[in-house]
Amino acid sequence: MHAPLIWINGFPGSGKLTVATALQALGESITLIDNHTLIDPVSARIPRDHPDYQRERQAERQAAFGQHVTSPSSLSRPIVFTDFQSDNELGKMVAFEYKLAALQASRPFVPVYLVCDEQENLRRVSSQGRLASGTTKLTSADILKGMLSSSTLFRFDDCPGLTVDTTSKSPAEVAREIFDHVHALGGD
Repeated sequence: MHAPLIWINGFPGSGKLTVATALQALGESITLIDNHTLIDPVSARIPRDHPDYQRERQAERQAAFGQHVTSPSSLSRPIVFTDFQSDNELGKMVAFEYKLAALQASRPFVPVYLVCDEQENLRRVSSQGRLASGTTKLTSADILKGMLSSSTLFRFDDCPGLTVDTTSKSPAEVAREIFDHVHALGGD
């Protein structure tokens, strides 16, 4: 069996990259693709409100899938993608791209949903680490508050997923929970 594709979905500031990095430390062969490695190159070329923005984002994802998910040389390595997709039409379509890539590569698809207490989430999103990250990460608590009140995190109905509340757990604890969940499903 090929190694799994682990898709970590959560609101900005929920701890996706921090947890994914801790997960990578548990398995030396894990490939980690943070959503900002796919977002930032497109945002550098095209404003987010440009009509071609989503098409270019899709092209970035497809290139990453070709290199890290479906390439025969990558099939033995677990891959972790971080993402934020809400439960709207665009979010559903993007989420299904990850699932389809896993299916095309005959990889187990393991969705993980990170949630966080609103006040902690608002604190994290405007933290110094995020502000200094050099990425296009959301750093506005006001924008996040609007997102939290107007949208819902996308979740797959048709495959087993793991939801973890990161509010009071360390990144290492959350990573261990994900690691154990993947192994219980039969993934490497």
